[in-house]
Amino acid sequence: MRTGLRLCFVALVLTVGSLLGTSGVVAQPSGLTLIGHSDLGGAGLNGPVATVGSTAVVAAGIAPGAGIHTHFYNPYPCPAVAVKVVDLSHPARPRVASTIPVPEGVAALDVAALRVETPAFTGDLAAVALARCGAAGNTVDRGVVYYDVSDPATPVFLGRYYADVDSAGVTGLKTCGPEPDGDPARCASSQHSVALVQRADGRVLSLSTEPGASASNFPSGDLRIVDVTDPRTPEEVGSLPRPGEPIFSFNGCRAFIGGHDAAASADGTLGLLAHFDGGLMTIDLTDPAAPAELARLAYGEAREVEGNAAYVTVAEVDDRRLALVSEEDWIGVSSHLRVDGPDGASYPGCPAIFTLFAPGDSLQVYRRPDAEVAAEIVYVGRGCPANEGWGTTDPDPYLSDARGKIALIDRQRQLTQPDISEGSGCSLVERAKRAQGEGAVGVVLMQTSATAPEAFSPDGDTDYVLLPLMMIDRPTGDSLRTRLCPRVDGDGRCAGGDPLRGAMADAPGAWGGLRIIDITDPAAPFEVDTYRTPSATAFPPPDLGVYAPGQSVARDGKAYVAWHSDGLRVFGLAGDGGEEARFVPADRVDPTGTLPSKSYVVGVDLLESDGAADPTLVVITDTHSGLYILSHDAP
Repeated sequence: MRTGLRLCFVALVLTVGSLLGTSGVVAQPSGLTLIGHSDLGGAGLNGPVATVGSTAVVAAGIAPGAGIHTHFYNPYPCPAVAVKVVDLSHPARPRVASTIPVPEGVAALDVAALRVETPAFTGDLAAVALARCGAAGNTVDRGVVYYDVSDPATPVFLGRYYADVDSAGVTGLKTCGPEPDGDPARCASSQHSVALVQRADGRVLSLSTEPGASASNFPSGDLRIVDVTDPRTPEEVGSLPRPGEPIFSFNGCRAFIGGHDAAASADGTLGLLAHFDGGLMTIDLTDPAAPAELARLAYGEAREVEGNAAYVTVAEVDDRRLALVSEEDWIGVSSHLRVDGPDGASYPGCPAIFTLFAPGDSLQVYRRPDAEVAAEIVYVGRGCPANEGWGTTDPDPYLSDARGKIALIDRQRQLTQPDISEGSGCSLVERAKRAQGEGAVGVVLMQTSATAPEAFSPDGDTDYVLLPLMMIDRPTGDSLRTRLCPRVDGDGRCAGGDPLRGAMADAPGAWGGLRIIDITDPAAPFEVDTYRTPSATAFPPPDLGVYAPGQSVARDGKAYVAWHSDGLRVFGLAGDGGEEARFVPADRVDPTGTLPSKSYVVGVDLLESDGAADPTLVVITDTHSGLYILSHDAP
């Protein structure tokens, strides 16, 4: 349902030792039965799911891996997708009843659905969050669209929230679209998630997110509060945080802060914002037009803590409230650059996304002997090849012989290279390919901005990149550059430096976990526990799967979590707790040929129940293989 009303808990005993079986004794899974399945047309790129009555609405498409959004590859194909409206009236035979169109270059990243009754609209309301997927998405309306899905066979468009478009109804201005006929500034901006809730006063609120809006000083912040009591005329009434928020953190290898997902209490007066490395924000929604931040439960600036609070579920627990926060950390190893010798050291590093998820599953450092690539370390400069498209007509001088060595490469020009252009010069992927051609066995990119290093996505075609890449932070890079290349001689080579040997190395790490946070007093939230599946700490990672949690829902003291390649995980939240059941769909080939051939359960919701004695029917979606309906009997 992806709503504030979807969460109904019964008596819950909150003890750190028993909440999720953290004593190390995990209950044996039982009680999940597959009832029905639909491949949703077989095109893949299926997204999260929301249910209302006997209807499911399934999102479609993925966002690029650049910036704050964690995904496998960028660029990648951005095929046409459509939201699926699925008839679940016969759970054994789920059927796609209709589709909702998605514009070219746009992905439907999230959906919400809710039965509402207002003077302006009564029926099954669906909300679809639309975000840019490809270049065409820059000049097409996105935002959030609202549909009437009361009849799943004939969804009816009701209205659109025009995110970041001021005075959307003003006439005499160019409409959204590319120049010269259109105006890109008139296009509704991307929204990454959406939730719906109807309050006791009858108002229906839509909560959507735009990560980084506050940091970009947009008039509206990362969280948008939109009144859809009449979904034909959505009206933004409030937003948070205020402009001027930071965008970068110093946590781990996805070092970003931004609101990614929001949820509301059942009465719609308390909001929660999953804020990536900013942690969890609690928000007073008593007056939606004047939302007030109550507290933040942040991670703190600890490099070894990845953060990535990506999804949140609010739980009403008798006289108590909880938040289930999913950390969508997709980096399951701890990487570093080691420098050998009497005064050697180990420096944190961030492997490139296209190293971690290289399709052959052999490029990763952790697949090498002793989980390292050992060699002499040399500094080669900026390392751009000739590329007129990037304004680089001559290749940058290579300041050292990289054959059989680990090449240290700067992201920007340094004073050791006074005769090359000031511009960006070339893509990081092009530099990696040149280093490979020069015979290097590994590439370490040195961050030259004030921000932390990152597990960066490709900025070019990674075909035929056959050596691993990682990034180190600026202080480390500055120190190594000075040590290896204090000056450049008349032949254009580094001179006067110390010879260094070392290794690019991987070590055990941990995928993201499910954080249990007590928000009974929303002004003073505190963490109760964090749960990770056994796969989360396996080293080396078994395959190209992702073993971090995503969206979750809860009912009757159970948490149902879409855990990517660990499938659906069901946890008891009362008594001794522990894992009660799991279901992992079979691995399938990605129909688009883009992502690894693994199971990725990305959506979960529950069907309405007629009585307490009825089994819980769980609906999940897998990126490649479609929609599944499961029956969960109490163990």
